[in-house]
Amino acid sequence: MTTSTDASVQTAIPAPAMGRAGRSAVGLLFILSLGAIAGGVALVSKPDGSVMKFSTTLLAGSLFSDFFFPGLILGGLFGVGSAVVAILGLRSWRIAPFAAFAIGCGMMIWIVVELAIIKELSFLHPVFFGVGLAIAATSAAWGWPTFQGWRASRA
Repeated sequence: MTTSTDASVQTAIPAPAMGRAGRSAVGLLFILSLGAIAGGVALVSKPDGSVMKFSTTLLAGSLFSDFFFPGLILGGLFGVGSAVVAILGLRSWRIAPFAAFAIGCGMMIWIVVELAIIKELSFLHPVFFGVGLAIAATSAAWGWPTFQGWRASRA
């Protein structure tokens, strides 16, 4: 049941404005989504890595014997997940900048862990690390007014 106090708190927390930071974050989320879906589909369709010219020996020392589950994670979390968060951002959902920040940080962690496991560097690693960093930075700026409104409502 919603009381008048709950309703006034909801209106005190602003929806994220689609300014420059919001547009940048959403655009970067769509770029990440396209790249991650393409990579995920390539890895899931041929888990031996042959589509991307990978060898399963790259996975030595990891939990995975082939690229099926890494492909699912890449395509699902970073592909579909980024697209969903971008759509939430376009619809001005309050959670969107915070979910975008999590995806940006998650992408950076994914790249670092991937490099630690496979021990080979591709030009895509710094590119997508940079995309993750840019998503995290722009979503922090995008979500700051919403965060301040939430914090003020808790005081």
